[in-house]
Amino acid sequence: MAGCEWGPPAFDADLSRWALLAGVARRRLAFEDRPGTEVILAVIVGWYLIQLGTLATGWETDRALWLFTTESFPQLSPGLFLAVISHAFPPNVTHLPGNAAFLWLFAGESEQHMHTSEVLAIFVVAGLCSVTISTALTGTNTLGASGSVLAFVGFLGAHLVVGHWGDLELHGGKYGTVDPRALRAYWQAAVLLLPIGVGVITVLQFGGVVEAGRTDVIGHLVGLICGVGYGIARAWWS
Repeated sequence: MAGCEWGPPAFDADLSRWALLAGVARRRLAFEDRPGTEVILAVIVGWYLIQLGTLATGWETDRALWLFTTESFPQLSPGLFLAVISHAFPPNVTHLPGNAAFLWLFAGESEQHMHTSEVLAIFVVAGLCSVTISTALTGTNTLGASGSVLAFVGFLGAHLVVGHWGDLELHGGKYGTVDPRALRAYWQAAVLLLPIGVGVITVLQFGGVVEAGRTDVIGHLVGLICGVGYGIARAWWS
């Protein structure tokens, strides 16, 4: 009888955990409480369809560079501003999906700690700083939202450390495998470690230890620094 008495509650507990996890996944996929992130992703995907349209209509390379990249720097052109939402043409099929996935994850999480207007502002400001500085220092045109992506990675890690360190729980081993508290602990640990890992890799790339384009390295580093700086400043202001 004791087994029968304790069996159903244990089963119900496991079921409620999975239901809770499913609810978290649904809210993130539906962009609940993440309108700024949703807008950003809609813009970059919609703009990419326009890019593909220009490719299909046979635009010349010089014309595409003028509109989508920082090729004209320091002379003004639309590309100096549109580079942050533009992405590489096929056969490069990872540029846009990679940036979109990281934005969905880290911009969405960052939006839980700031206003929607801040999310949009960080995306634009960090992105423009990233592509402008990297172009100015290397003399090579660039494009893409990678700097903005890493700004959100840096912001989230720095903001949690400075503003919420006492609230963090990083050890999930004492909970069950599917316990939401364990997954939250693992996620918080990953959020703290990722900026460090990205920073180390970027420094190694900058030093030539790990092969990478110099323009990309500088742009990534600028974006990361922007995010970390804002994360620390905002935590102090709060």
